Amino acid sequence: MQGIYLRKQLPFAEWPQEIRRRWEAAFAKGNFLDDGGPAAHLQPTSRAALKSACGRFLRYLDLEGCEVDAEVPGKHINQKVLTAYVEYRRTSCSDRSIAIELHHLRLALRLIFPQVDWTWLLNATKRIARQAKPRRAKHHLVTSERLYLLGLELMDAAIDAAKALGTVSKTCAFDYRDGLIIALVAVIPLRRRTLTALRLKVHLIRSGNLRALDIPAADTKTAEPIEFLLSPELSARIDLYLEKFRDRIPGAARHDGLWPSNNGNLMDDGSIYDAVRRRTRKAFGFAVNLHAFRHAALTFWSIHDPENILAGKDLLGHRSFGTTEKFYIMTQSRVAGRVLADAWKKRLQKNS
Repeated sequence: MQGIYLRKQLPFAEWPQEIRRRWEAAFAKGNFLDDGGPAAHLQPTSRAALKSACGRFLRYLDLEGCEVDAEVPGKHINQKVLTAYVEYRRTSCSDRSIAIELHHLRLALRLIFPQVDWTWLLNATKRIARQAKPRRAKHHLVTSERLYLLGLELMDAAIDAAKALGTVSKTCAFDYRDGLIIALVAVIPLRRRTLTALRLKVHLIRSGNLRALDIPAADTKTAEPIEFLLSPELSARIDLYLEKFRDRIPGAARHDGLWPSNNGNLMDDGSIYDAVRRRTRKAFGFAVNLHAFRHAALTFWSIHDPENILAGKDLLGHRSFGTTEKFYIMTQSRVAGRVLADAWKKRLQKNS
């Protein structure tokens, strides 16, 4: 069996009928008479992740000639089958990716078979996650102020180029757009889906002489609204973008998306992700993805204002400080390392 097949998902229409029925029931929306299914509250991205993981596992079983018996799920979903599945998945992805996939698979199976105890799958997922080789997190070398400065540098370069040309070229418009994206997310580390969904006069509004973000719960992962008043500098940068740069991108006038693309539509989340990685790689020598901006924000906050680190929960849109604290603890370790390195450097300089 080739690994390439394992990356494919079994189309939902080909899932066993009873499993499809249970899946749809789990995501059924509620009304004033009932709360709906147990997964009705999940956002589209979370639903897609669970469905994808389940679809890949069902594809594997299908290729093995097995079909899950909804009445006796343990017949084909057990430790022996999981062990074989993990070994096959290792031909196409890392243990870190497998651990994430198994986490989503377990959540999906809990919805389909709520009567089954899936603790063994949780333990297996944790073991694989512990064994996974840690990735070098170069993005921890930058904090929000450096990312913000990069955004300003890109916008300033676009302004200078436009002055030299005597007009705003498409290249200038793209440079300014990408710089504004980086500067905005450095200040307010929005999740990718929320950033992509921003609309003029809907999410980006005027508040006196300033700009503000007013994002409803429907456009956030945690179903919590986001409200941020932007600084005078960033507000002025947005004003200039809307006055001189945005409409120079082909097709921008046909929609109200804040981030127009080169093909006349809105940038999708993948395009924004790629643009940010490309710009940061050129500037720093390594790519910083959008999620890393959230690490950078906590790093900056914990270094410069550790007394108020609890407010980082609201900045990142976390439901509890427990999630935020994971970033904070890592940050404190890095800060301690820097202090120790500086102490050794001063001592060596003194003795030289």
